[in-house]
Amino acid sequence: MNKKQNIRVGISLGDPNGIGGEIILKAFENNQMLELYTPVIFASTKLLSYYIKTLKLNIKIHGITSLDDVVDGKVNVVRLIKEPFRVNWGTVDPIAGELAVRSLKAATEALKLNQIDVLVTAPIHKESIQSEEFKFPGHTDYLNQELEGESLMFMVSEDLRVGLLTDHIPLKEVPSQITEKLIKTKIGTIK
Repeated sequence: MNKKQNIRVGISLGDPNGIGGEIILKAFENNQMLELYTPVIFASTKLLSYYIKTLKLNIKIHGITSLDDVVDGKVNVVRLIKEPFRVNWGTVDPIAGELAVRSLKAATEALKLNQIDVLVTAPIHKESIQSEEFKFPGHTDYLNQELEGESLMFMVSEDLRVGLLTDHIPLKEVPSQITEKLIKTKIGTIK
């Protein structure tokens, strides 16, 4: 009997000055996760090695240059970001935003080409991602355009999964945006 290939989880880095790298690496610090999922992180081995060292994590990463080199049972890192980046935690930086967008675009392209099975996005900073090439309030709107469909933002914990009806709008505008059509569309997205 052939062993079924693990689910390939493409992961965009998010803002390198934020918590994305820590969340990603801590999720796969438990080797049991690698029995079901094969992470493919679109980032930089140097950057992730810095997080591992700084945060004192017990995890090994496997740097690859091509998605043909992905290995099940390892935390694969596509060497997407070649230039050095100095992490400055919590700082808004347009270079960090550009790296986050580059990671998101590469991961989205891999999803469109069926090189990964699912896409997980790490948090981005809404201000630092803005540029002439990227004028979206966040991941969801970008993915709607690129995947020609309706994306749905989820907040997930062990006990609760929440699909958001609205996103990227002030709380005071939420009641006026909720309609029967919106609710049906979002529920249809989940099905």
